[in-house]
Amino acid sequence: MKNRFIKLFVVFLSLPGLAFAQTLQGIVYGIDEQKKEAPLSFANVHWLGTNEGVVTGVDGKFTLSRNAQTQTKLVISFTGYVSDTLSISNETFLTVKLKSSVELSQVTIQGKQQSTFISRIDPILTEKITSKELQKAACCNLSESFTTNASVDVVYTDAVSGAKKIQLLGLDGIYTQIQGEMIPMIRGLSSAYGLGFVPGTWIESIQVSKGTGSVVNGYEQMAGQINLEFLKPDAEKADKLFVNIYGSSGGRGEVNIHTGTKFNEKLTTMLFLHGNTVLRQNDNNYDGFMDTPMQQQYNFFNRWKYHSGKRIEMQLNLKGVYENKTGGQTDKAYEEHSNHGTIDKYMIKIQTKQLEVSNKTGLMFPGNPDRSLGLITSARYNEIVSSFGLKRYSGTEKTLYANLIYQNKIVNADNKIRAGFSFLLDDFVETYNDSTFTRREIVPGAFAEYSYNNLSTFSFVAGVRGDYHNLYGFMFNPRVNIKINLAEQTVFRVAVGRGFRVANPFAENASVLASARTVIIKEKLLPEIAWNYGVSLSQGFRLFGREASISADYFYTNFLNQVVVDLDYSAREVSFYNLDGRSYSSSFQVEAAIEPLKQFSVKAAYKYYDVRSTYSGTLMRKPMTTAGRMLLNFAYFTRFEKWKFDLTLQRFGRSRLPGTTENPAEYQRANYSKPYFTINAQVTRKFKRFEVYIGGENLTNFMQRGAIVAAADPFGPYFDASMVWGPGMGAVVYAGLRFAIK
Repeated sequence: MKNRFIKLFVVFLSLPGLAFAQTLQGIVYGIDEQKKEAPLSFANVHWLGTNEGVVTGVDGKFTLSRNAQTQTKLVISFTGYVSDTLSISNETFLTVKLKSSVELSQVTIQGKQQSTFISRIDPILTEKITSKELQKAACCNLSESFTTNASVDVVYTDAVSGAKKIQLLGLDGIYTQIQGEMIPMIRGLSSAYGLGFVPGTWIESIQVSKGTGSVVNGYEQMAGQINLEFLKPDAEKADKLFVNIYGSSGGRGEVNIHTGTKFNEKLTTMLFLHGNTVLRQNDNNYDGFMDTPMQQQYNFFNRWKYHSGKRIEMQLNLKGVYENKTGGQTDKAYEEHSNHGTIDKYMIKIQTKQLEVSNKTGLMFPGNPDRSLGLITSARYNEIVSSFGLKRYSGTEKTLYANLIYQNKIVNADNKIRAGFSFLLDDFVETYNDSTFTRREIVPGAFAEYSYNNLSTFSFVAGVRGDYHNLYGFMFNPRVNIKINLAEQTVFRVAVGRGFRVANPFAENASVLASARTVIIKEKLLPEIAWNYGVSLSQGFRLFGREASISADYFYTNFLNQVVVDLDYSAREVSFYNLDGRSYSSSFQVEAAIEPLKQFSVKAAYKYYDVRSTYSGTLMRKPMTTAGRMLLNFAYFTRFEKWKFDLTLQRFGRSRLPGTTENPAEYQRANYSKPYFTINAQVTRKFKRFEVYIGGENLTNFMQRGAIVAAADPFGPYFDASMVWGPGMGAVVYAGLRFAIK
């Protein structure tokens, strides 16, 4: 008996869990007039006579809780198709096929399967980006997955490393919790380069949430959350083999392969492989430095899923990354300027290694489908070794994470409670030049969250969590999200919440390494703490006889403490210190989507940021943060999506730049950047088993001139490659091929 208990305990801890497994699953297909069959995304599935229901995912699949005694009639509906009502007895998985409606034959499936949309069900403002939207661009990695998205900005960190970071609500991506299927993914040492380690072809969908969200997901969320859903090995039509081959005029080549195997109804697996390389020294802006480094990256991801059928569901994931980057001065520039006293060629070298294992285990209770217990765990090792000219930075991070979640209903399925415990251990060892910094964070936490969800009228989520940080003491974070359905297609939301995080100055500000500035940490840095407040309104309507929508949101983030990165006090220094004064971000966004013609859609968005912080006693706008941005996207596809066309136009407003008046005149820069436009476009031709695509990025060929201060004297006191506000590389043309066997 003792051995049996030990075995069960080990299984439970080693394969952590999905907390929301349900008893009834299925997939919904649509059958058109040509008898063609395809999964129906966003079909409505609900129990007859109740408000309890869900919408199908992008793959047509759904999971739904059930009371076997009272819920016996299931209704499936989708505009343009004949609704169906099924009698359910002991079934655990359903395959439903809806027939096209004669009366609504003019409504096409494509018009309803939106590639990006704001959820009308979730109390938290959440935009879902599907794989269909991701394929509108090259989407080679996560940093390139937001090309057609208005909410998330992607910017370069400096002019030599090629690294990118995101901004949400005008704030740096470090204030956005980035997770992979609710497992922390890009944080700590991976903040600098982690966006480039997630190939776009691995991603099934992306959920972008604004505000502090649920307490279940942790304490670090301050501006929002980005959660990635990866391709599932147990999907009804998972690829047996998928190959993507990509090449660009910039000398970049890439290959992505994934393959899935179904051993039986309970056990499935999927293996992902990725490799990319850049072998060319590009210097399109003629500053003597490579616009992007030469690089080699190898990436693998293996996932397993087991489902017992009634009680236990398990997942095991294993990931690994190796990347080597070499950049800096081009060979030609070094030869021309070596007589300026430069002995060595200015080079940057960045080598990254990552290994992660994560597990999920969900325990279900057949007698109570609303009750579940799940455990999520992960272990990660991350190593960075880098050099920027004469500066050296290296670091290792060892992380252990666990999250135990219990869920159950209160009285009925409309009222639910989630509660649990979390644990985080971060062990950092960092070296900057001759200085070594070590830090071990141990953070146990507990949380509880109540939710009321009436799909047609009102939803409410309120939670609290408390975390004890071994270095900084106890932290208390409450959060509330409210959704009110003012009308059938009118949704109003309110969000309030608090979060905190511990900064990693070097890893999160790698751009300071790409300059001659002296790094000064003035005091012991305290945790960053902020309150976030937000309101939003989403309205659906019909225009030109087709679905359309408009949404607007406003979020205000107020920092009680922040680690200030001061580039203004001196052009020769970068200082880190705790906030002494005010710091806030004010973000407004409005977005509209219409379909003026059949199979032709238009999306337009505008947003405005007012992001300020106190620098050496003066409240100023945050540097290199664009105040205003506009986006206009056009998408068109022909019948059966044989041809697809996509065009995205963006306008970026001006941003404040750090002061350089103390530099010699030739090394000074303007106080503000210039507004500029970019155009991205792609054309895709689909065949039976493969498709080819060709596209272009930054087709306006805009480049930031003089992005590197004192480029001809990289070892001198005025060199600075960190003041980047626009593209450093001109137009890029690319082409690729996608091949799949289902």
